[in-house]
Amino acid sequence: MRTEDLLRVIGDVDFIREDIDEITGQLQLTKPEARRLSQAISSLETAKSILIDLFPTVRSLSAEVREELSAALAEI
Repeated sequence: MRTEDLLRVIGDVDFIREDIDEITGQLQLTKPEARRLSQAISSLETAKSILIDLFPTVRSLSAEVREELSAALAEI
């Protein structure tokens, strides 16, 4: 597994969140719909946080990849 692959996953979470924001701005949503999209965004932010904490500690990754991830994720 390469560092870039794991960082891409985290970047994809941001990309999805941006897409949801864009879609939300183009639609007229009811309050329940807007609340559900807000919940989805919150869940994505939680997932990103979990991934940032998890990836550098995965034991099956090489020490080099874990170190690279730690350094790269410290900048996020």
